[in-house]
Amino acid sequence: MYFHLISTIILVAEQYGFRNNSSTETAIYNLTNNISEALNSNKCLGGIFCDLTKAFDYVNHNILLPKLEFYGITGTAMNLIKSYLVDRYQRVRIKNKQSKYHFSEWNKVKKGVPQGSVLGSLFFILYINDLPCLIKDMHASKPTLYADDTSIIITHPNSIDFKEELNSVIEKISNCF
Repeated sequence: MYFHLISTIILVAEQYGFRNNSSTETAIYNLTNNISEALNSNKCLGGIFCDLTKAFDYVNHNILLPKLEFYGITGTAMNLIKSYLVDRYQRVRIKNKQSKYHFSEWNKVKKGVPQGSVLGSLFFILYINDLPCLIKDMHASKPTLYADDTSIIITHPNSIDFKEELNSVIEKISNCF
């Protein structure tokens, strides 16, 4: 099912993580190439570098599921994914020195995708797949995504417009994250 889903979903070109024929090297090349082009053109240059701490833990199911539907995941596949994510509970178990266990209360899991699983990675990149589209109307911004790391290079020939562009991108990605 995973390979069928990937073959029917179009990921943005700016995403380099969890994909075939893509690597950290290609992401770094893209990023450094964008920086070099700006420097060679004598443009104002700035970067926004985001490393999402515990990114997989913050994927909101109420946002993810409609995005999956948007990408064409419906019917049995969607029902299977919902059963995988929704109405799950977890608790913490702690063992003390006397080999006694202490448990927290059961709590409903409202967000997050399983880490270390193929589906967890797929769900995460689909969750952030529209990030470059949110800033595409800003011609001076060039995002590079690698898994949960996002780098956005901002360039502009005019320093005043550069500052406005930078602030606008920061606002848009802050709302997204």
